Amino acid sequence: MRSKLSGMVAGILLSLIAGNAVADTKPAGMTGEQLYYLLVAEFATLQQEPKLAIPAWAEAAKLAPEANVLERATQATARFGDFDDALTLARKWRELAPNSAKADQFEAALLLTKGQEQQAINLLQATLARFPDDPKITLQLSELLIAHGQSGEAKRLLTALASKNPNSASAYYTLGRIDLIENHPDHAITWLEKALSLRPDWQEAAIQLAEALQTTQGPTVALHSIQSFTAHHPDATKAHQYLAALYLKMGGTTQAYRIYQGMARQHPDNPEIALSLGIMDIERHNWPAAQSNLQRARDLAPQSPAPIYYLGRLYEAQGHWAESLQWYQRIHSGPLYAEVELHSARVEYQLGDHKKALTRLQTLATAHPKEAQIPLLQADLLQGSGHLQQALQILQQALERLPENAELWYAQGAVQEQLHDFPAMEKSMHQVIQLAPDNAQAYNFLGYSLVERNQNLSEASTLLHQAIELEPENPEILDSIGWLHHRQGDNQKALEYLQKAHQALPDDPELSMHLGRILWALGKHQEARNVWQQALDKNPNDTPLRQELTRQP
Repeated sequence: MRSKLSGMVAGILLSLIAGNAVADTKPAGMTGEQLYYLLVAEFATLQQEPKLAIPAWAEAAKLAPEANVLERATQATARFGDFDDALTLARKWRELAPNSAKADQFEAALLLTKGQEQQAINLLQATLARFPDDPKITLQLSELLIAHGQSGEAKRLLTALASKNPNSASAYYTLGRIDLIENHPDHAITWLEKALSLRPDWQEAAIQLAEALQTTQGPTVALHSIQSFTAHHPDATKAHQYLAALYLKMGGTTQAYRIYQGMARQHPDNPEIALSLGIMDIERHNWPAAQSNLQRARDLAPQSPAPIYYLGRLYEAQGHWAESLQWYQRIHSGPLYAEVELHSARVEYQLGDHKKALTRLQTLATAHPKEAQIPLLQADLLQGSGHLQQALQILQQALERLPENAELWYAQGAVQEQLHDFPAMEKSMHQVIQLAPDNAQAYNFLGYSLVERNQNLSEASTLLHQAIELEPENPEILDSIGWLHHRQGDNQKALEYLQKAHQALPDDPELSMHLGRILWALGKHQEARNVWQQALDKNPNDTPLRQELTRQP
């Protein structure tokens, strides 16, 4: 072997050292021969050459039997599928690092992979006994069993651990996590409450408890639970982020924004918080603040593509198509690239290059026939440019492939509404509700359509109150209910809902038009004009608003 490998070493030694390839595995005082095999093993692993890498790692581990070398050797050998040799190395690694839960976990994973379940379970049982109060280890070992179809054994081990160590919050927490994974939220609540009683500051447990409560008792109960926790633990960043996400899910954009503003004051150097604020600023049409927060996120995390992507979204939202495309073109790969492709197509369409954009999307659709976002964008572009029948055809074809996709049914219903095919629209929206019964927008769409047509207001009321129960702070739903009260002749009640909605979305043209009309009907003519003028200043091309301003007392 030496003669076969020696020609490589001179060529790779400098590159490996320069790239710090062995920085984590080189033991102190390493001999030339030890370094030789370690370098060859690393290089062969990088080059995906198992026939060279596996024996080189075996020799490196033999010559340098250090825990960090054995860890790397075990991982690399297992990655190449040689589980027998990897198991041998893992056992040596565990012998050299008897207090390493990671070594135990790796050996157990290999035992499970080879079908030696009982040996793996015995090993994990011993590991849990050594680390009863470490939640990370408890969770990792349990998830390892679950991943190999051994959730029952995970529960048994954790229950035994909790019996021997009744103060092991991590055991209760992990039992709750398993019950959530297996869709038993009622049981999960009991375990998670026990974990929190032992560790009242454990924000991950508080988040999981809120998740279980949301499933069993609804978002309002979950909201109260996580609100109580964050009130007592103002520095629990993850819990505050969860609370903000829950508010957003319920339509409470203002509350979510205030939470992130508070976190930004506490953690001014956190790029994720700055990014989240920027994203919400885009949703709120607060362009200068969005620009500032996204640029700050970019400064704090210059290697992340996310701020660049959302800067593209910012300019796209403002209709600055060329600037938007320039930002998107800076991203060439990575997890955001598919989204970049979709948004680039939309921008190209808006820039007038319809053929190029639709061709790009059709190519993507052909390559990814199960991806619903592509036909959704195709339909959205066609719908926005008035090609309603073509948009409908795209959605119908997509639904033939993806009949269980609620988003596609919703988009089809929106097009059918524009085509004034109301029976078809209602059928599509009822299909959304059947597939996604918590979809507040579908209830709102159906209810508002009836209100706008002044038909079956009783059914509209039922639908809209279902929507508001799901998203109590959603301004669009508040607007719909306000308009319902107007249709029913109660303008004073309508005013309450519309003012609350307008406070959340002060520049929305349709909402502002509704509020102004209610104010006008109540004799508050100047207030009505002020509302219309404010919205028109932000939407200068909105003809209905301009017409409202010509009203005379």
